[in-house]
Amino acid sequence: MKKFLFILVILVFGSGIIIAKEMFSGKVPEDIVFVGDSIMNSSKQYIGPNFKNPYFDTKISRQFSTLPGIVTKLVEDNKLKTVLVVHLGTNGKFTDKDFDYVMEMANGKDVFFMNTAHKDPWEQEVNRKLKEKVDQYPNAYLIDWYSYAKGKNEYFYKDRTHLNDKGQRYYADFLTNEIKKHYLGENNKASAPKDNSSNTQEKTIKMDKIIDLRKQ
Repeated sequence: MKKFLFILVILVFGSGIIIAKEMFSGKVPEDIVFVGDSIMNSSKQYIGPNFKNPYFDTKISRQFSTLPGIVTKLVEDNKLKTVLVVHLGTNGKFTDKDFDYVMEMANGKDVFFMNTAHKDPWEQEVNRKLKEKVDQYPNAYLIDWYSYAKGKNEYFYKDRTHLNDKGQRYYADFLTNEIKKHYLGENNKASAPKDNSSNTQEKTIKMDKIIDLRKQ
């Protein structure tokens, strides 16, 4: 009886990441490089287990303008082997030159750019320009964090920029699913998964009823 209950709990509450890991195992590139600011930095402990041999270069208050230098170093150190995932723009705007240089250094490798969700005035300009630039390159892809997270205040601290623990977990799950859906071929430009927190609660209630019936 106890064993039965334990398995159900794992399936209900672990489906976001644990089930996804098993489903997608071995179907995405290894050695993915993740570059970001404090948003990604706070979530990397939840992202890392979902990929094989990931490499993180994240830093608090990082500007997009530092990305060309970071990517140059990654290439020189032979760390950029397969895929690059970038989440920058929270702390300021970027130039066409910055973006184009990164794509040149990527040398045909897939590059995923995650847009921003925060309260600062440059948010919309950064997101608009990211979409515009991504559309110019066949190996660049946009991950629409803005559409998924905007307005979900329960994910953020009071500054409406940095993620609390719940937000960090949803961020990691969202990012994982977007990358892995891409390599499964389900969507060329993957869309955001639904927030199933209410469904999870319903399943938990139903599970409790099942357990009660088994006791009778």
